Amino acid sequence: MKMKIALFLLLPFAIISLGALAAIKPESKKACLNQPPELTGQNIGFELIDVLRRQAWITTDWTLEDYSDFSPSLGSHGLIKNEPRVGFATKTSVLRSPSCDEDGQFTYQTRFGRTFFHIADISQIGPAYGENRKIKAATVTKYHRLQFDPGQIISVLLSPAGEAFIRVNRPVEVTSIDPELPQDWTIQEFVLSGSWQADLFGKVQVLRLEDGTSYQGPVRLPKGNSA
Repeated sequence: MKMKIALFLLLPFAIISLGALAAIKPESKKACLNQPPELTGQNIGFELIDVLRRQAWITTDWTLEDYSDFSPSLGSHGLIKNEPRVGFATKTSVLRSPSCDEDGQFTYQTRFGRTFFHIADISQIGPAYGENRKIKAATVTKYHRLQFDPGQIISVLLSPAGEAFIRVNRPVEVTSIDPELPQDWTIQEFVLSGSWQADLFGKVQVLRLEDGTSYQGPVRLPKGNSA
């Protein structure tokens, strides 16, 4: 089964010292259930990063105002709060939690009176590319699918090696700007001639630009589309 949600993971990408942290156990935890998450209908996800276990957990059971006022204690819970983000795909599906073996299986836990599901694992923080670290990178493990409609414009970040990364999301509060890119990195836009999907399965590179926009991949670009 597939779960629709308009958010994809973007990590804070800070180097965090974990040795002094003591995590409090979740109020409850259920592993790899054959049931999709129950969403509230809100198209923005709210994500907590468990820095001890290098896991990302997400819920839609919040409002922007209440989430803005919420602040978990890093020293007490081993958690940091990610910024709310909105996606660019027509439809985004999370096929399973990364710790589960089959699509349609999800792991849940309850914290702060809300139910979260396990959306990604953090494999590596870094590297950063270009002078002044203009592009920050991380590697995550996840199973997400982006779907786009004919005629939709997609934005692609191209690396010096020719790898393509699809624009996935950006912070809710960010307005459109033209971020500066490192030398030999480019952004191109394509108009899709037909439906297209980008599968972000297994190890995925997450690249964050200066304005917080997230490009992920690498992906294979669709053929026969105009730039």
